[in-house]
Amino acid sequence: MRVTRRRQRRPDPLASRAAVRFILERLRNALPAIIPRREKELISMLRATRHIQRYSATDTKRGRPSFWKREELLRVAAHLGDILDRETSGHISLASFVDHYLRLLEFPPDVIEALEGGEINLSEAAQLARITHLRPGYSPGRAKSTRAELLSTHLQTKGSGPQLRRRVNELLGASSAEAGGGAEAVDSGLDLEDFDPYDPTHLFWDQIKQLGFALRDIRREDVMDEEIDELLKACEPVLTVLSRIQRRREKKKVLKLLI
Repeated sequence: MRVTRRRQRRPDPLASRAAVRFILERLRNALPAIIPRREKELISMLRATRHIQRYSATDTKRGRPSFWKREELLRVAAHLGDILDRETSGHISLASFVDHYLRLLEFPPDVIEALEGGEINLSEAAQLARITHLRPGYSPGRAKSTRAELLSTHLQTKGSGPQLRRRVNELLGASSAEAGGGAEAVDSGLDLEDFDPYDPTHLFWDQIKQLGFALRDIRREDVMDEEIDELLKACEPVLTVLSRIQRRREKKKVLKLLI
C-alpha cells in the first residue's frame, strides 16, 4: 500500500499576513494615485489584474465592465511583478500571489495562527479555511471546533496535504447533503493541491498555464513566418522531453498489467 508522507519544506517567508501586507504596501507606495487605501478594494483590484492576464483586451469587453481601467491594471501588474521578483527572488509570480497568498488575509484567525506558527503550510491552511460558518450546517463555534479537531489529528498523524484535502471534502460533502445541497456543493474550486512555491514543479506548471493563456489569444494571422521557425525550434526540445515522459508512463502501465 502506498504511504503518503509530509514532505520537508523550507520556510515560506511570504506565508503570513504581515508579509502579504508588506507587499501590498510596497505596491501602494509605488502607485499611490492608483492603489485603493481600503484593503478589500485593493484585493478586488488585484483579482481584476489577474483576470486581464488571462484574457485579451477583446475578451475582457464581455460581461460586466471592470471598475478599473485596463491601462491602470496593466501598470499594477507590472509593478507587482517587479516587487515579487525582488522580494521572493522570482519564486512567486503575480498569479501565485493573487491566487494563493492574497486569500490568507481572509482566513480565520485560528488558521492564521497555525500557519504563521509553522504547524501547517499555505496549502493546508487553505483547506482548513474552507470550513467556515458560511458553509451549510456550520455555526461559527462548530466551524472553529471542527478546524481544531482536524488540525490536531493532521499533526498527530503527520498527514499530508492531499490527505487533509480529502478529509475536508468528506466533511463538507456530508454537511452539504445534510442541508439538502448535495455533494456537488463541495467547493472544489479551492483545491490548491499541495502548493509549495519553492518546489520547481510549481514553477513549471505556472509557466504552462501562462503559455496556455497566451496561445489561446494568438491567431494564425498574428504570427510571422520567421516567428513560426523560432517557435518550432523552441518546441523541439520540449516535445522530446514530453515524448520521453510518455514512453515512461506507457512502460509503467504495461508493468502494472503484468503484475
